[in-house]
Amino acid sequence: MRNDTFYSNFAAEKNACEGLLLFMKKNLNIVVFILALLNTLESLSIDLYLPAFPSMAKIFNTDIGHIQVSISVFFAGFAFGQLLWGPLSDKKGRKPMLYCGLLLFIIGATAIYFTSDIYVLWAMRFLQAFGGSAGIVIGRAIIIDLYDKNKAVTIFSQQSQISGIAPIVAPLLGSVFLKFWGWNSSFAFLCIMGLITFFMVYKYVPETNTRIHLSDDEMLNEKGLKEQLKMIISNRDFINSTMVGSIAFASLIIYISNAPFLFMEIHGFSSSTFSFIFAFNSLALITAAYITPKLIKRISNSTLLFSATIVLLIVCTLHILIAAENLSVALEIAMLYLSLLAIGILFPITSAHALSPFKEGRGTAAALLGFMQLMVTFLISGLIGFLEADSIIPMVVTRSAMALIAVWFGYRIFKTQKVTVPIVTQSEN
Repeated sequence: MRNDTFYSNFAAEKNACEGLLLFMKKNLNIVVFILALLNTLESLSIDLYLPAFPSMAKIFNTDIGHIQVSISVFFAGFAFGQLLWGPLSDKKGRKPMLYCGLLLFIIGATAIYFTSDIYVLWAMRFLQAFGGSAGIVIGRAIIIDLYDKNKAVTIFSQQSQISGIAPIVAPLLGSVFLKFWGWNSSFAFLCIMGLITFFMVYKYVPETNTRIHLSDDEMLNEKGLKEQLKMIISNRDFINSTMVGSIAFASLIIYISNAPFLFMEIHGFSSSTFSFIFAFNSLALITAAYITPKLIKRISNSTLLFSATIVLLIVCTLHILIAAENLSVALEIAMLYLSLLAIGILFPITSAHALSPFKEGRGTAAALLGFMQLMVTFLISGLIGFLEADSIIPMVVTRSAMALIAVWFGYRIFKTQKVTVPIVTQSEN
């Protein structure tokens, strides 16, 4: 009887997987777009209201520093939210957790629209990020549910091409909202975007976690959260790839945080010129997302990953020399562009390489990946803040040191590129 139950559930899971693959063949573009839209909500939530900081400081009767705290609170909510949504999506399903996360995001954005209290702003930004993080972590898990490693790299790259537009247009769009409708119109827009995304998830995104259809007996044989965490952390591919991806993410955020100081304070550019430079460099991420699937058709993703870390190290090291000697702002822009190009190549590869070894616990693995990215960014950003001076040298030296560490982890991945990465199952204890 037990064997009959097992085989019947196995057949059901197999049929569910075949149905999902058929669905994806017919609806690939719309699903990739929706998952990219979930990613885009994060960028929009950070960049859209930046031009409104001075106006918000007046409305909230405080200084800009207290408004800036809302960004730190947002990152905190985003980090801790992923730790919840990943494991829950493994247990309860991907779509129900996406619904819950988007609802919290919408509630947070709506509450901010109506508030003028700084403490409510902080609390609702945390809630907004906590809910919004579900889209990032579950979106990664959905892709790994459906595709092998190489195909996942392609899908992650397609997502990046779509969501990479947000950092370019968000500040400009935020300026328009501020001018015509006031500071809180940005959060009204985020609320509307959340509602649209909720509807699109409901209508077009399938439930990809077929393991929730297992019988009670089989669910008891599934690893518990503690065992899954132990399995994930002990996996070399996950650790190596997550460290490279975390360093790449931290390097990107450090650039974004220091770009206004570099171009407007040190080099004296106007805000409009800075926006053009920032948009130009952001195009590197879209370019990287476009060329990565083409490159992995010619070389292995492990080789490409290692090569990208070497390029990142060389470029960041050259940036130190250029900044120290004050050679040319054009060269600095070129170095930043090339570094973002390397970072953009690393994002999809590290995500796919880190998550593909796991059959169960993919949501948990995606949560740990996102959490480590944000924690590394938090620690490195704090270090740069501690070393802050009237110079960009702390930033460029830190980015170069991080790139060196990334090369070391990239080499560890490259060494094992000829070894087939096994799927981790419950029998491999």
